[in-house]
Amino acid sequence: MALYSEFVNLALSKTLRQQALDHARKRTRYITRQFIPRGAPLTHLESNYVGALGELAVRQYLGLMVTLPGNYDDQTVDAGDLTYNGLVYDVKTEAIPTEYYRLLMRGEIQPYEPYGCRVWTTSHWHHLEKYTGGLIFCALEIPAKLGRKRLRSVRSNLLEQRDILILGFVPQAKVKEKTPTWYTPRSPEGTRRKYNSENLIFHHSELVSIEELL
Repeated sequence: MALYSEFVNLALSKTLRQQALDHARKRTRYITRQFIPRGAPLTHLESNYVGALGELAVRQYLGLMVTLPGNYDDQTVDAGDLTYNGLVYDVKTEAIPTEYYRLLMRGEIQPYEPYGCRVWTTSHWHHLEKYTGGLIFCALEIPAKLGRKRLRSVRSNLLEQRDILILGFVPQAKVKEKTPTWYTPRSPEGTRRKYNSENLIFHHSELVSIEELL
């Protein structure tokens, strides 16, 4: 399958995936999930696991130390997911069902389609100042049906997924220029869907390739 020219696809080793799982278990134990969309495909643990995978992928690509800090037991607020060339970034990774993931991977997904835009909740707006570099977005493919949720374990469909797609980043200044919205862009028919929270949204065509950071 052709990969959109601005994206980077990385395969994570079993060792790194195990590190992500260990990290997710600790985070889930100590950090309460504040924003749980109705009908979310992932459990709290799985969401943390996917997030850890994305952060590890970006760290690997940028040549940073491929370990994840986590002082969760003392409930301290993190200072950002990673620092590169003196700038701090927040890494957001989304699990996307196969049908839409493949459209995204080819750069063909439209902004009004399901999963057509990357989203960043305005509930985290108060953290933006510390993300001096901006936001980095990643994606991971999941089946349309993952199977029965298990709160204390990550489903095998996710554990077997090795590939992480680094979609690109948005500099902090560009994030601040965005207008928050509760809705997706309108389709050609004039319809739009409501998000679960007020978000800043970015079509992949608005992202800067991660290659630009090297």
